[in-house]
Amino acid sequence: MKTIAYYISDYGYGHAGRSIAVIRQLLNADAHIKLIVCHSFALDFVKESLKEYGNRVYFREVATDVGYALHDDSLEPDVNVLSEKVQTWIAEWDYLCKQEKQFLEDCEVVSVISDISPLGIAAAYEIKIPSIAISNFTWHGAYTDLIDRKLLAFLEKQYEKVTFFFELAGYKERHWSLSYQQVDFFSRNISDSEVKRIQRELNPNKDKSIIFFGLGMKVDVKTLQDFKLWDSQDCVFLVSQNVSINAHNVVKVPPSYTESQNYLAAADVVITKAGWGMISEALAGSSSLLLINRQSMEEDRNTIRYMTEHNLCKVISQEELPFLKVTESLNEQLDALTIYQSDNELNKLTDKIIKIVNEVQ
Repeated sequence: MKTIAYYISDYGYGHAGRSIAVIRQLLNADAHIKLIVCHSFALDFVKESLKEYGNRVYFREVATDVGYALHDDSLEPDVNVLSEKVQTWIAEWDYLCKQEKQFLEDCEVVSVISDISPLGIAAAYEIKIPSIAISNFTWHGAYTDLIDRKLLAFLEKQYEKVTFFFELAGYKERHWSLSYQQVDFFSRNISDSEVKRIQRELNPNKDKSIIFFGLGMKVDVKTLQDFKLWDSQDCVFLVSQNVSINAHNVVKVPPSYTESQNYLAAADVVITKAGWGMISEALAGSSSLLLINRQSMEEDRNTIRYMTEHNLCKVISQEELPFLKVTESLNEQLDALTIYQSDNELNKLTDKIIKIVNEVQ
């Protein structure tokens, strides 16, 4: 057996969801691979999602990165708090990296995969094993307009240590490695029978539009109750468990339900910030996408640019969002979007990973 350490970003569920898709595909494709998942924020979710693989997957609770810090009641970053958190993280870097080096050596790890913590990449470099990055951005790119240049320079040095980079759809940064591959959207598998069950449950008479409204599990916007959206006619709304809305036509995704991609696929329309994971699962389920534009976030700008260039979404500003209603005009605009066609992206990605891992002596 060959052991891979898989580092998953601690910011939200999007990185965890797409990492689960990759891990499942890897384990199904090669019976000689064992994985150690390094993560903290959504570790219970990852454990539940991968329990079928038994002792081929181990879980190690460790903080992998800082992510973003948002202003209260907002989708926008708080640059002061973010800078402090990044500075504290980097001040502890030598200790953290030494800890990861010891872990990799003790567990005889042959390769690191990271989405997209620089910590595992740096530790892999120190002990001379290959590291594989999978992401549509790095934290260096995401923080470019948000933190001090000295902190950015430190992150730059860490990402330069990567061996191979899978640049996911919307990626617009430099090529961190000479070895890289561009990969389009992919997601966890969708169950057609589950999608139909959800649709029957939410819309038994088939006379309503199902709208998924998702801002992400780390976003808390207290003014949501006052949005005009909930007054839209002939609509039923799906929201995550962390969204506090009291309305007769709003349904929360059950907290114990891990395969949320089925709820996205059940929706006619998905309204969300430009998170790669939720976008990929909405596209896989052929749901129409209405993306909330956060111009302060480099990651979001790049993803939205890619989506609009391919006519895969309609965009709305944060200022417009409280007044948004689902109307016939909006539905006509969404109907004009291009239907996304997948090209077996996940297989291409995992085939390459297996090749890299098998080349390690």
